[in-house]
Amino acid sequence: MKRLDMEVFANSSILILDDDEGICRILADMVASWGFRADAFRQPDAAMASIREKKYDIILLDVFINDVCGLDLIPMIDSCSKDLKVIVITGFADKDTAVRALKLGAFDLLEKPFQSELLHHSICNALTALENDREVKRLITDLEQSRSEALVHKERLENLNAQLRDTNRALSIFAQNIEREREEVEKRIALKLRNLIIPMVDKLRKDKNLSRYEGQLDLLVLQIEDLTSGFAMDSRIAAALSFTELRIASLIKNGVTTEEIARQLHISASTVRTHRKNIRRKLKINNVQYSLRNFLNSKT
Repeated sequence: MKRLDMEVFANSSILILDDDEGICRILADMVASWGFRADAFRQPDAAMASIREKKYDIILLDVFINDVCGLDLIPMIDSCSKDLKVIVITGFADKDTAVRALKLGAFDLLEKPFQSELLHHSICNALTALENDREVKRLITDLEQSRSEALVHKERLENLNAQLRDTNRALSIFAQNIEREREEVEKRIALKLRNLIIPMVDKLRKDKNLSRYEGQLDLLVLQIEDLTSGFAMDSRIAAALSFTELRIASLIKNGVTTEEIARQLHISASTVRTHRKNIRRKLKINNVQYSLRNFLNSKT
């Protein structure tokens, strides 16, 4: 981890716990001379109360404090605040004491008497480690926040996707309804054209005074039947068949039965059947099993 400039530690707070009043005063003056804030205590209870009330960065902890072992205070300090470092100081350093102190979570152990430079170095190392720990915690917090935000965004996107799917389904149904409505409208228009206009044109064709317009009227009827049956006439079929055969072919293509064709054209069913035979012959449909309607549909 990075090692920070000492200016970053200028306002760091240090608690000193030692039962020797003289050592407390010397350490407090020394720490203050380095720009740190210092509180010194001779009694463990008072020190623990201050740790619970205030925020400290470093605890300078003596091993022997009256009848209390300073090392026993480390778990209590840790339960009050995990955001600090403990430096143990002792006049009787041995291997067992050092091992126990480090196992309990102490950052360092210094043996009295020690040079001021050694204490300063140990405090700065502890503050650097503490700041690195805090940076790791900030990064973890940021990562958790980013993950939480990502989950929120993911949920929002999933909701938007669900809304889009619902909208697409609704639009699809709407389009289908429009298509059905269009087909219904076309059917109604076609029905009116057949039932109203074609009979009127047929009457005009029978009027002898309009005989000179017979060709145009025939063409008009054919065009109307073309439009109303959806039968786009193949040019070869149009050329091969007579006008009446074209009308009958259009109706056959549209699924109209022989009897219905006879009723609409005011001719007999046998005449319609004769026209059907003539249409098959002219269109060279030799296979008797091949439906005339299917053939006409294939030419649409």
